[in-house]
This record gives sequence, C-alpha cells and structure tokens, in this order.
Amino acid sequence: MELNVIQNRLTFLREAEKLKNVTRFSHTSNGRQESTAEHSWRLCLMAVIFADQFKDIDFEKLLKICLIHDLGEAIHGDIPAILKDQFPAKNQQEKQDLYQLTECLDDQPQMLIRSLWQEYEDATTPEAKIVKALDKLETILQHNQGINSPDFDYEFNLSYGEKYTNDSPLLKQIRAILDEETQERIKMNIHIRDENPSDIERIFNLTKAAFATEQHSSHTEQFIVNALRNSNQLTLSLVAACNNKIIGHIAFSPVQISDGTTTGWYGLGPISVLPEYQGQGVGSKLMYAGIEALKDLDAVGCVLLGEPEYYGRFGFKADSRLVLAGVPAEYFQILPFTEYVPTGEVVYSDAFNATE
Repeated sequence: MELNVIQNRLTFLREAEKLKNVTRFSHTSNGRQESTAEHSWRLCLMAVIFADQFKDIDFEKLLKICLIHDLGEAIHGDIPAILKDQFPAKNQQEKQDLYQLTECLDDQPQMLIRSLWQEYEDATTPEAKIVKALDKLETILQHNQGINSPDFDYEFNLSYGEKYTNDSPLLKQIRAILDEETQERIKMNIHIRDENPSDIERIFNLTKAAFATEQHSSHTEQFIVNALRNSNQLTLSLVAACNNKIIGHIAFSPVQISDGTTTGWYGLGPISVLPEYQGQGVGSKLMYAGIEALKDLDAVGCVLLGEPEYYGRFGFKADSRLVLAGVPAEYFQILPFTEYVPTGEVVYSDAFNATE
C-alpha cells in the first residue's frame, strides 16, 4: 500500500476519533453522558448477540452499517432523538459532514462508507432495516439503564422507532420487554416539589379530574385548594411531577381545636392524583413527602378524613381525643408528632366551604 494512502486513512481515523467526544442525551448507569461512539459500540454488540436470529442477511454488512451509521455526527455532534422534529435538515447535515469526513480517503473505503451510510438512511435493505430497529432499541435500553435527570421524558421511549421495531417477532419481543422497563421507570421517575405559580391551573384541573368520578366527593375539591391559597391558608402545597407533567398534588392547611389549640396542627387534604396515574404509588410518595415537610415546619400533628385502611399505612388512626363533627369516628384520623394530643373538636378553614 502506498504511504500516502496509509497516511490518509490514519487521518480519517484521527478525525473519526471525535465521535468519542460527541455526547448524547442518554446517560450511562453511573450518570455520565454517553458518547456516540459508545452507542455505536453497543449497537454492534447487540447485533452480534442477536445475529443468530436473523436469517438470510449479510452479517458483515449489517455490522459495518452499525459502525458507520452515526459517523457524520463527528463534526457537528448529535441531535437528541426527542428533538429531531425540530431539526428537519439533520440528515442532510450529517450527509455533508460524512462526505467531508471521508474526503481524505481513497476510493474503496470512501465509497464503502458513503454507500452504507446511505443504505442505512434509506432503510430499504434487510440489513439496514435491522440496524434501524436495533439502533432505536439500544437507545431505549440506555434510557432505561442510565441515571438521568429528574425531568427525563421516559414516555418518549414508548413510541420511539415503533415503525422499525415491528418488522419481526424478535424485535417485537425485545420492544415489549423494554416497554415494560420504561413503564417501571415512569413510575419511579416522580419528583415531589413545592408548587409554583405556573402550576396553579394544572393543579386545579388535575384535582377536578381526580375527584370527577368519586362517589363520596363533593366535587368542589379544586375550589377548596384555590380558596385555601387565596386566603393564605395553604401552608404546604406539593406537586408530584413526572417527566415535566404535574400528575399529583397534596395540600395541608392549619386547623383549630376547640380546647384552644390554634397552632401546630394541620389538616391533610385534598390529595389528588390524575386518574391514569392512580394505583402506581404517586399518592404514597406525596403522603410521605408531605408528612416530612410538615415535620420540618415544627408541626405537632396532622388530621385527615379518609379511608382507614389506606391512611393507616402512614401511621394515621382514629383517636377519641380529636373528633370532627358530622363524620363517622373511624374515618377521622390523626397522626401526632409528639406524645401530647389535645382534646376537642377539630375545625377546618372556611375555605373548605368553597363551591366555586
């Protein structure tokens, strides 16, 4: 081989090394952003692992496509899959970058890389279609495995690359497993925080939706929350956020007791979770976070009206020393934070009478 050809191929490899420094939206299992080169490596490994299940394909070609499919990102970097719709010229830019990157090569490797890249883009051959599908699946696998930011949009996984992963029974099986993992990550990816002004309308709507079909609801809970806030009685207002979406809310407000106790005790409620997220632990996360937040305010106790079986798991129980007029004793429960419990009738804020 001529010396200048060798030098030019080494020049190409030096330029391709930049792919090691191109970071992707995904994070690794220790929280570090992964590089495009790392993604390409595991895509190749994925192809090797499942190669025995793909009949009548050119495996050497498939592996080569895996290696070069993102090579164009070495120059201008990666655009996250979740943002690709905002960059319609992405593929054209990558093609220009790939041609620039391979300009120094002699004809044989240059034509090979460019033609395989185009084959991947067109996704018309069996090998290219498989790589397209595995590329999406590897990305989803990394999303689920990585330590991502609290607002990471796991729901994106559920529709990403569907048209490619439905091409074979195996790809569908892999997709089903990863979709199940995604659903579990969605459940875990819940962040509890204080409400902010931009949440107010969403809290109103989710509270309304949460109680819309509740048989024993007054269907005024959303008005109660607003009235508490407007009267400066909303001591704690926490939201559960999942992938930038408000899916749950819990409110705490001061109560008074007829024995003269006017400070230190709070009423819990309403607590609301969007119907489609109920039964997934959102309410429990709000309960635990709310109780701890109350303790940080030096509260001495909390009361609520609700199902004994559910709220009992958080330490609430009926206590004859505190009562709420007009309700069955077993449904009015308390959680004291100190040994002393006052005696008397509990009175909630007037905001609980709000109807609009």
